[in-house]
Amino acid sequence: MPESPEQQYQRVAESSVDRRAELLVAATSVIARRGYAATRFQDVAAEADVAVGTLQHHFGTRRRMLTEALQLWIDQIDQQIEMLHEGEGDAWQRLQQLLAFNCTRLGERTESWRMWLDFTGAAIKDRELRGSTTRSRLRWREGIAEAIRDGADGGVFNPVLPPEDIADVLAALLDGTALQIFAMDSDVSGAEISERVMGVAHSLLRPTVG
Repeated sequence: MPESPEQQYQRVAESSVDRRAELLVAATSVIARRGYAATRFQDVAAEADVAVGTLQHHFGTRRRMLTEALQLWIDQIDQQIEMLHEGEGDAWQRLQQLLAFNCTRLGERTESWRMWLDFTGAAIKDRELRGSTTRSRLRWREGIAEAIRDGADGGVFNPVLPPEDIADVLAALLDGTALQIFAMDSDVSGAEISERVMGVAHSLLRPTVG
């Protein structure tokens, strides 16, 4: 049976979304390797094995392509926060799982962490980009802070600082470790990162369990 016009439109739209996602993955790889400022349409086109016109068709401008690549990082944050609030175990166990996830990815030197550092560095001189990185940080901060508040209300934590301050400390610790790894060639392992971060979290939250 032939496709209806609506079915054809849906199939084409889904194919476009999939293709766009593939191109953004390629953009992420290039940004991680070359840096935000040095990434051009030509570089991403070569990485994705497509024509520059394909990128222009999907994104229009270089800035939009790079901004949407940053959105991938923000989407990962949303997934992490969902894991934090809907995962198994009490608030402390879920928070440990989230921190361990980030520590492991840092230990693996993942491209997304390298890209995040480059975006935050570029944001120092780029007000529009600074808005995007700030929104990303605030989403992570509020997600962690909310989990801490819930844990404190449930008697799981006895935090020594306001939840927002603890979330800021943990974020800064992860970012600082990422800077050591990617900018200073630190050979710290994922296990060492995890031990450091968990120790700080435990001291600040004083969990009553586990």
